[in-house]
Amino acid sequence: MEERRDRIGSSGQSAPAIDSTGLAAFALVFHPYYTGDFVMACEGRTDWRGRAAWQVRFAQRPDVTPRFQDFVVPPKRVVVKHKGHAWIDAESFQVLHMDVDLVEPIPQIRLRTQHLSIDYHPVQFVQRKIELWLPEKVDMYVDLHSRRYRFQHDFSNYLLFSVETSQDLKEPPK
Repeated sequence: MEERRDRIGSSGQSAPAIDSTGLAAFALVFHPYYTGDFVMACEGRTDWRGRAAWQVRFAQRPDVTPRFQDFVVPPKRVVVKHKGHAWIDAESFQVLHMDVDLVEPIPQIRLRTQHLSIDYHPVQFVQRKIELWLPEKVDMYVDLHSRRYRFQHDFSNYLLFSVETSQDLKEPPK
């Protein structure tokens, strides 16, 4: 996954140099590669904005080294432990919404809070005739160095990159 951005507007407040890329990947918590890193529990059926949904709670397992997100504050790399809730469509099993928080503050970089509220929606890729549920909007709330910040990300103009390969096997010449 690669992310490119156009920075538009200004909050009027001097924000820290935070490069908040990778927000589009949070639904990958449910990918088989990462599911073993989290304790997950279905809390029951509910609805999300009028759609029937399963609400799932997840939290970083304490016995597993986190590998989903990290912060790089030269010369250090600090891993992040997450917990949160997801609302998963009861019919299609697509992630509709996620709320993600830190399991604990990260004192090495003076990060007390990071809360993400992520809305997903279907994106059509006409040429490949495929529909993927991808982030539409992410609100990020951060308490860093005893200052609070809000970042809003609106996602659009998705591009799908794919490579098709084929192999033609022949008997070697005699």
